[in-house]
Amino acid sequence: MRDRFVEDRLPPPDQLPEFRFDLPEVRYPDRLNAAAELLKGGTPGALAIVNDHGRWTYADLDAFSGRIARLLVEEEGLVPGNRVLLRGPNGYTMFAVWLGC
Repeated sequence: MRDRFVEDRLPPPDQLPEFRFDLPEVRYPDRLNAAAELLKGGTPGALAIVNDHGRWTYADLDAFSGRIARLLVEEEGLVPGNRVLLRGPNGYTMFAVWLGC
């Protein structure tokens, strides 16, 4: 079932602003995965997270968040547009879950 919470609360089409992306510096792909862009921006072996619980590289974070994403899509049926509530301590796992969503 598609989550339509935001879509159902938008103003009528004639009241929406016109979004123009005709400047070269504001061209974006049709779909942008911000998490993937963030993770590929770092060297795989470089440290991405360091805290009291350990140290994780960009490769570690990419692998863990990818497993979480697969679980959410394949087992839970998550689709683009669904809302996800995250609650937990501020740490590596929460960051990986955020990226996986």
